[in-house]
Amino acid sequence: MLEHLDIALRCLIGVVFLSATFGKVRSRASWREFVASLAAMRVVPTRLVPATAGAVGLAEAAVPVLLLPQTGRLGHVLAALLLVAFSSGIVVTLRRRQRVACRCFGAAGAPLGRRHLLRNGLLITAALFGVAAGSASGGVAPAGVAVAAVAGAVGGLLFVWFDDITDLFVAQPARPGPVVRAGRRGGPDDD
Repeated sequence: MLEHLDIALRCLIGVVFLSATFGKVRSRASWREFVASLAAMRVVPTRLVPATAGAVGLAEAAVPVLLLPQTGRLGHVLAALLLVAFSSGIVVTLRRRQRVACRCFGAAGAPLGRRHLLRNGLLITAALFGVAAGSASGGVAPAGVAVAAVAGAVGGLLFVWFDDITDLFVAQPARPGPVVRAGRRGGPDDD
């Protein structure tokens, strides 16, 4: 059973970090937006922002590689450390009452908030369980590998789409509708 959990968690964390890496490097604009959001957080000195962004990008790209069976535990440890660092940056940003867009996956996301801390906390927990499950030894039937891998990948995608999913359950501020001038005829509300 632990072998299945190990496979699922490696796939889950791998999908999350592959998506994060791809989202940031898919275009120059995506990379610039990520660097700008890091600068806006003001968690590292301005002169170190480009180097820090590069280090984050490389570390995120390394996680899926390190999640391969031979080094799976190391991949989980690196993922957990990165997520703790990211969470620390989010906490600092929130305490300063700054509104900085989440560029975790490269897209123009919602402002960083408590839900990002929740997501990271759940991912840290998954990574730590992955460290523990990584000590499992034994063979897994190919069907078991496939089911565990698919379950982990789907779980990873749920984390990637976490903002979108939480938006379904959290009331969003109403946006003003179109302005309708008094006395105008032929509008959608006229009979």
